[in-house]
This record gives sequence, structure tokens and C-alpha cells, in this order.
Amino acid sequence: MTNTSAAIESDAVVSGMVKLIAPRKVDAVEPQHRLIGDLGFHSLVLAELGYNLEEVYGLRALNPEEAMKLQTVGDVIELVRTEASAGRAELADSETVADVFARYGAESPVR
Repeated sequence: MTNTSAAIESDAVVSGMVKLIAPRKVDAVEPQHRLIGDLGFHSLVLAELGYNLEEVYGLRALNPEEAMKLQTVGDVIELVRTEASAGRAELADSETVADVFARYGAESPVR
């Protein structure tokens, strides 16, 4: 996936999802934010993020070594982009994104 509107939309969905479930609340999630250090993620929240990404993008479950490489929000965004461009993930459909965000009482970042 290149820097198209689909890629930008995907970035917004991933960033929005991270912000939504992050234990440490911030005004805006930036690609350089560290999941564990800056946003307070721990193993259960990381698993929740993984589950949501699997649902929204059809991503495969990551093995522990792959998951440990995801240090920042940018790493998660890049994972989704890489998997989508390799055909191992699908572009998120707006209905699925809306359903996932609604579970948390939030509006979808995709219109």
C-alpha cells in the first residue's frame, strides 16, 4: 500500500484504535509514541489491539517474536501497510471499523 487515500485512511484507523484502547490517554497519538512506555500498553491491551486488527484487516495472528517488534504506533501502522500490500490483509471496510469503534462508545475515524 502506498501513500494513497486508502493508506491514509488505514493510518487513521490504526492510530484511532490505538488511542481508543490505550490505558494512558493522550490528546493525539503520534507514530513515534511507544506503545508500552508512552501509552501504557501491557500484554492484555496488546492482545486486544491484535484482536481488533485481526477483525478489521483480516490480519493473521502474530507470533510472540513478531509482536515484540511492535514498539511504536508507527510500527503497527507499518505492519498493516506491509501486510495489505503483500495481500495478507484486506483494506478495512467502513462498517467493520464503525462496529469495532462502537464497542468502545466511539465514532469511527472513517466517514
